[in-house]
Amino acid sequence: MTTLPTDPQLLAERKASLYTDSPIHPHGDLHPWHRTVVFSPHQDDESLGCGGLIATLTDRGQQVRVVFVSDGGMSHPQSEKFPRPARVTLRRAEAVVACATLGVPPQHVHFMALPDGEVPRQWHPDFDSIIDDLSQRLADWQADTLVVPWRRDPHPDHRATWEICRAAAERYRPEGIRWIEYPVWLWEAQNVVDLPRPDEMIVWQLDVAAQQERKQRAIHAHASQYAGIIDDAPDGFQLQEHMLDHFRRPTEVFFEEAAKRHRTLPEDYFEGVYAHTDDPWDFETSAYEREKYAATMAALPEERYTSAFEIGCSIGVLTELLANRCDALLAIDINEAPLIRARERLADQPQVTFRKMTVPKEFPAERFDLVVLSEVGYYWSYEDLTRAIALIGEAILPGGTLILVHYTPYVPDYPLTGDEVHETFSQLLRGFHHLKAERAERYRMDVWKKKGGAAGAPTG
Repeated sequence: MTTLPTDPQLLAERKASLYTDSPIHPHGDLHPWHRTVVFSPHQDDESLGCGGLIATLTDRGQQVRVVFVSDGGMSHPQSEKFPRPARVTLRRAEAVVACATLGVPPQHVHFMALPDGEVPRQWHPDFDSIIDDLSQRLADWQADTLVVPWRRDPHPDHRATWEICRAAAERYRPEGIRWIEYPVWLWEAQNVVDLPRPDEMIVWQLDVAAQQERKQRAIHAHASQYAGIIDDAPDGFQLQEHMLDHFRRPTEVFFEEAAKRHRTLPEDYFEGVYAHTDDPWDFETSAYEREKYAATMAALPEERYTSAFEIGCSIGVLTELLANRCDALLAIDINEAPLIRARERLADQPQVTFRKMTVPKEFPAERFDLVVLSEVGYYWSYEDLTRAIALIGEAILPGGTLILVHYTPYVPDYPLTGDEVHETFSQLLRGFHHLKAERAERYRMDVWKKKGGAAGAPTG
């Protein structure tokens, strides 16, 4: 018997899986979201769908702007106490209060005031002028992250908002802008075609338990949609308790396009990261990093290496430890800023050479008895990862060591996860013995030794 796409059990299972099968995204990895713009089709969608995210970002001192796309004037069209101009004014005032509750100041709250229920879509004659204005605003704000409604949210204004945001983003900056989607009406969808398709989106969650009380206050600030303030239009829209239950969970769900797995992070991404701090991942001060580095060094099967290659050395904290066990060490990074710090750190270590290099587009001609790939592989696309595996495998001398160490929680910015990197190495690396596999709370380590040579036999 064929299951219809409108089958209630199928819908319930698919919706539930968006929570049960998606990873939690750590708050700390929101660090690169310096200038986020949240688009809300109506005055309340921002609090419902991503109020916890907004509060999390503002709590971290990061800039958030909220753009309300429609004027909100159609919620109670039969009201005489609140004719349309009064409804628009009321909902605008409610939105400012809700945003302030989430930490967004009034000067960062913006109103496009497009007609509620008739937000223009791509074929509308006003669409291009709307895009011209919005793309210029994004440029003025130097936006690096757009948070927009889910592309198939079952409400025409939500879909129109997605189309407006997409067109403006492509005109503003075709590459390099972070694109995140949040569901609101999806939870009420009556057809699975409105839900993400397999392999279409990457689904992740953000823990907003600590922000939930503020999120609820922000939702309630939209009192015209919740508390019956407009009381002379019984057919007007009101948020029902069963709808609000979706937004009382301790996590919020977000979507990203799976196509990002095929785009390696460019050099300018890292330029942006290092522009704000010279140690963006706290390599020098983090207890997590110290423990991971100690485990990395302890996992090396040889006491000393003749020629080593570290891919992605950053400011040289791990490089300094490796230098003590290497006769020669080539350390590279895609960006010049961290290399300056690394050269200063190891100025008294003549056996260490630093180069600015982009792997796998570039690769050294030398061969090595140790290659270290620590916290780098998930910046590559699948295609570049595959190419890098082949190059690394060829560059390691018989009996040489390859060690991989990667952070395992999901990071929206990265094309791949740490687990995907390690599993791909396991599938594609040829001619190596697998010596060690270790998993800590937040990272994974694997050690391989190339077959052949005096030290070529497996040791574990």
